[in-house]
Amino acid sequence: MSNKSKSKSGKLKSSPSKGRSHTGSLFIVAGFVFFLAITIASLLVFQRSDNDLAVVKSPAKQTQEQARAEALEAAPANRPHPVNLGDISIDDTVIVEGAETEVVKLPPNVTLSEPQKTVTKPPSKKNPSRKQTATKNIQTEVPKPSTQERQIASLPPPDNPGEQKYVWRRPERPMIAIVLDDVGVNRTGAELAIELPSAITLSFMTYAPDVQKMTKAAQKKGHELMLHVPMEPLGSADPGPQALLTELSDEEILSRLEWGMVQFDGYIGINNHMGSKFTGWERGMQVVMQRIEKTDYFFMDSRTSPRSVAAQTASLLGVPVLERDTFIDNDYQNTHKIESQLELTEKIAIKNGHAIAIGHPHRTTVKVLHEWVKSAESRGFDIVPISKILTLKKPVE
Repeated sequence: MSNKSKSKSGKLKSSPSKGRSHTGSLFIVAGFVFFLAITIASLLVFQRSDNDLAVVKSPAKQTQEQARAEALEAAPANRPHPVNLGDISIDDTVIVEGAETEVVKLPPNVTLSEPQKTVTKPPSKKNPSRKQTATKNIQTEVPKPSTQERQIASLPPPDNPGEQKYVWRRPERPMIAIVLDDVGVNRTGAELAIELPSAITLSFMTYAPDVQKMTKAAQKKGHELMLHVPMEPLGSADPGPQALLTELSDEEILSRLEWGMVQFDGYIGINNHMGSKFTGWERGMQVVMQRIEKTDYFFMDSRTSPRSVAAQTASLLGVPVLERDTFIDNDYQNTHKIESQLELTEKIAIKNGHAIAIGHPHRTTVKVLHEWVKSAESRGFDIVPISKILTLKKPVE
């Protein structure tokens, strides 16, 4: 009896001891598992952080085209200069005067020359175009230039010690020369332009198809011809085949210019197609002017940028040079704005004795010009070929 009791007593005493042992083991295992889970989670977090950091520290590689596009996007503010290519309008860049303080990213071998400034003025705000027709009677006294005139009219040439000085002879009646650029790229546009009065000067594109046949037809109608040479713009527009680019060597620039100069005969001068970037590059313009200096041609700066050094470079090398005063059909779908720009051209002609306007062979432009030429002549203006303007420019002895 006592043994059984003892045995039972022994069992009763050993049970609590075994329970405590199992409980302790469970706590140890649970603690180890928890520690292991925390360790793994920490490693995953650190690894993810390192990956994120690596992504931040490793910028995506850019192709050459992407880098060029990014650089071009940093160009100054611009407004469109439509180019006639049939139903497709390609925009050149016309830099707004007064935006010279903005930084333009260019290739390492290219610098844009800064023309000297004689007067410093804050940039003027563009005024809304007034819907006034060019057939209204014009004032007899010279009007005060408006903000719009100051924006569109060409800047006075900067003084330079080596430049040839010129004086402008004032004719009896104000002279206006209209030059239509980009002629020949669109055959229908070229045919319309050729039917304009012969006083309108036509500048044919170097790469226009069948350009020799079209230029002969234009000469037969009595038009003076110019050679329209494609040059690199600021922006993404493609100036076309054989364009003069800032990335080219002097030899390649000359080769492309020579190619353009033999595409047709009978032209009397050269002007730039687009070129808001190339005409600001002094070295490139020197190559162009050195070649023109060996001929009887003159150069007309279309002034697609206020940073152009074309006129200054031409003058230094003794090349006869002209500069446009207005673009008449930046908004070629709006005939009222074309008429307004022609009215502005008239005001400049009254003030200076002459004016040069550039347009394009759009159907709307041609239609307005047919009516305007008759009206302007009846109101005291002489509409003349571009060579007549050049005869007014006399070198100072």
